[in-house]
Amino acid sequence: MLKNYFITLLRNMRKHVLHTSINIVGMSVAFTCSILLLVMIHFDFSFDDMHKNKDKIYELYTYLNEPTGIEYSSSMGYPVVSTIKNEGIGVDKATRIKNRGKEIRYNDKTLEQNILLVDDDFFSIFSFPVMKGEAAHPLANTGDVVLTEKTAGNLFGKENPIGKMVELKIGGKWNKLVVSAVLADPPKNSSVSFSVLARTELDPDYTIQKDDWNFQQHRVIVQLKDNVSKEAVEAGLRNYAKKYNQFDEDYLKNKGYTKDAKGDYAGLGLLPLKQLHFSGQLNIGNSVSKSFLYILLLIACVIVLIACFNFVNLNVGLAFTRTKEIGVRKCLGANKRQVWLQVWGESFATVFVSMLIAFITSIVLMNGFNKLMQVNFDTSLLFQPAIIGYLVLILFLVSFIASGYPSSIMSRLKTVEVLKGKITIRRPGIFRNALIVAQFVIAIGLICTTIIIYQQFQHLRKAPLGYNSKSLVSIPIRKEDHGKEIVAKMRSLLSSQTSIESVSGSSVNFGMGTDGSISKMSYGFGYKGKSITTNFLSGDFDIIKTLGLPLKEGRDFSTNYASDSSYAVIITESMAKQLGDDNIVGTSFYSDSSRPKWNVVGVIPDFHLYSMYETADPLTICMEKTEALSYILIRVNTQNPAATMALIKSKYAEVEPGVEFKGSFVNENIDRWYANEERLSKMFSIAALVAIILSCMGLFGMAFIIIRQRVKEIGVRKVLGASVSGITALVTKEFIKPVIIALLIAVPIVWWMLNKWLQDFMYRIEIKWWVFVFSGLVAIFIAIATVSFHAIKAALANPVKSLRTE
Repeated sequence: MLKNYFITLLRNMRKHVLHTSINIVGMSVAFTCSILLLVMIHFDFSFDDMHKNKDKIYELYTYLNEPTGIEYSSSMGYPVVSTIKNEGIGVDKATRIKNRGKEIRYNDKTLEQNILLVDDDFFSIFSFPVMKGEAAHPLANTGDVVLTEKTAGNLFGKENPIGKMVELKIGGKWNKLVVSAVLADPPKNSSVSFSVLARTELDPDYTIQKDDWNFQQHRVIVQLKDNVSKEAVEAGLRNYAKKYNQFDEDYLKNKGYTKDAKGDYAGLGLLPLKQLHFSGQLNIGNSVSKSFLYILLLIACVIVLIACFNFVNLNVGLAFTRTKEIGVRKCLGANKRQVWLQVWGESFATVFVSMLIAFITSIVLMNGFNKLMQVNFDTSLLFQPAIIGYLVLILFLVSFIASGYPSSIMSRLKTVEVLKGKITIRRPGIFRNALIVAQFVIAIGLICTTIIIYQQFQHLRKAPLGYNSKSLVSIPIRKEDHGKEIVAKMRSLLSSQTSIESVSGSSVNFGMGTDGSISKMSYGFGYKGKSITTNFLSGDFDIIKTLGLPLKEGRDFSTNYASDSSYAVIITESMAKQLGDDNIVGTSFYSDSSRPKWNVVGVIPDFHLYSMYETADPLTICMEKTEALSYILIRVNTQNPAATMALIKSKYAEVEPGVEFKGSFVNENIDRWYANEERLSKMFSIAALVAIILSCMGLFGMAFIIIRQRVKEIGVRKVLGASVSGITALVTKEFIKPVIIALLIAVPIVWWMLNKWLQDFMYRIEIKWWVFVFSGLVAIFIAIATVSFHAIKAALANPVKSLRTE
């Protein structure tokens, strides 16, 4: 019997080549998109699963109930880790995590690596396997250093690194350390990535700032004690913050901050380790929005759903061409179950072939998918047990969804009526039209969403940041402790070039550079009885000129003023407003009692140092002898950017020989800020295109079936004098109605969803009415173009051929 079913399957496929092709191609395309998206979704949701105590690990953060909304920060002061474990609030272990330094060397070999400064509890909290050396306490001493396998291999080759002396450059100072352990390389799905680990105490700032709560420059990870809840610890953190006076409530109240349900203007909170990867508010480098992943999941589902709708519609239409076959089988003794299994088995075979094609296609397209989504997956992810399990589940689920209904119709047909030929379709069924409506609701929704996301993306990219980002080049400096000297040399080398307007330096990059780093530094201090908070940027001569900022008062940093090289500052208007002095230029004040006073030499308008997701907060730009510069900023004026960049690269090679040039235009850096929005825009564009193609394929196949069933009606109409255009319009009209209904349903749903999505942006577009009109017209035009082929062909056919059996 199985052999008979298989032969019948092949015969039906050959007999209905068009519909079989539409089903297989449609399902294959849908499955391919879904598999690739599923790999990405599974990868992101698997972040930090490798840690044994993951359910007890949290990141400490602060929140401020600002007038414009809640502001979150993961930056902490050094005293936090020193005190929090002794407060009896349920914290068992704690470690600082701070990015500090880039260089490690062994003998004459120097590598640029990702160096983290941590505490010894780091290894008790996280479960990174120790491959060699001390496993219990790898950083028990401040003279120890831990390497990953990759770093150890690059630095030592086949030599055993344990016990060897290496040098680590931290804050401009080379430290001699002993390799105590080698860890397995952190997996790609880890929120904490590193190449080298060393003790926090090695930071030159530690001695000065270890008791200062205001200098907040690192993250803090804690592990809770057994049987202690997050809520209980957060309640303890409330008292902890008050005990150490971490927040000036009088200042926050005067600034218009609001109290939360607990009656606090600000406080400390715990973010679970499993949520780190999804917390964009804490500005963790590799974070991704959960809503973005849910959108990807939704896209995968709707694409498969459209393919399923096509499958159902085409199979229902074809079911009535097999009525006599089913009738004969029932006469020969086949029961409902056998008929259902036969029809479902044929559909399952089609779905299985589609899934197989899609799996192979996914392997082939993986590299292209990596480029599109700006990820780095390899094909081995497709063979993970979880992914295979998902695919098997999808295979059976889709086969039941797509073929269950047609199979049920076929199994319920009455034998006598079938053999008498009474089973006919006179008009399109409600179910069929409902599926067409659903398809085009999705297609129209995706078209609208694509346009609006693209508009918002362009709005973010082109919104004025307050400084002139055009023709501005940013270059990462490797030897940051010599940053001022390197900037001065570049200024001297480029001074005679007509294409160079000015050269300066900064401790913070503008946008996200090719080095992938994002840094943020803030200061908090008291001034005339007020608490002052400001973002901080260490700058160099001509920084205002280089950034293209207008001056409200005072002047730029200048080589004509020797005092500028010693704690001169330029502040933004909001920072000046915080200080509250009338004649702010010339004012001097302490930001840190252990350092000289800051001297205000200029005031500039507020501008967006960071992305448009954040407000333009108060900012202080300072020239200090001790502060390192991490980036060279160059203002160019040229009609040939490529040639100018080549010139800059050649000069940079003279000031930092042997160092890879990673310079980029700031406009490109700004684009990297909005990589997620760009990915989302591309994804919806592709999803909309796939949805439209699948919908068109379904309409094309349905039009063929329906027109074939009405061929005699069309012949009679032609004999009675109907024109080709009249018949074409008559047939096409039936398929346009569902599209118009779909438009009316899609518009309010899409407007509500996108309007809600836009509320997450501080700077956002307004949704225009023409987006919906355009999307509707596109859908209607595509539907007409798809159906018209069969409609015109039927209208031009010779009526004699269609009526000759009568």
